[in-house]
Amino acid sequence: MLTKARMRGIVGGAAILTLFGGLWSVLALALQPASPVWAIPAASATTLLLIVVCGLRWAASARMPESDDPAAAAKGKRAGMFFGIIFGVECGLIALVSAVLGSSGFGDWIPVAVALIVGLHFLPLARVFEVPLYYWTGGLSVLGVLGCLLIHAIGIRLLCVGLVMAAVLWSTAFLLLVRTRSAQV
Repeated sequence: MLTKARMRGIVGGAAILTLFGGLWSVLALALQPASPVWAIPAASATTLLLIVVCGLRWAASARMPESDDPAAAAKGKRAGMFFGIIFGVECGLIALVSAVLGSSGFGDWIPVAVALIVGLHFLPLARVFEVPLYYWTGGLSVLGVLGCLLIHAIGIRLLCVGLVMAAVLWSTAFLLLVRTRSAQV
């Protein structure tokens, strides 16, 4: 059974994935001089639609009963602590890799490195949050970004990386929100 706290955790995760998917897509498209005029509005609309659904699911969770399970509360607190550690390591790696690549004259590779680090951070999160879907999110992100490396033109490669990340993050958010549909009151 889906508890109020668990549902809010899932919806909060979906909202974060949605916003970062929007960020990846808009940045990738904005840096492309030949982007169709409809591309950024379409990416923005996708982000907005998913955020609205997140808001509706969050509102629906308000009508769910509170769980008084101390074991679940302790488990949630532990997951939050491990998330903080994983997120801190992720941010530290992104900063370090970005600094090294930037100072070495390889600044064009920073988005690729960031995407790989972001993809990899989902692998431990899958276990911490007990969301097996995050294994797919991490795996598809990493494989998609590695596939983008086959593109020789740097601009198109970076567009590919941004759109792969957006598609994977938005898809994960959508699937998480589908999971919460049956729990609406």
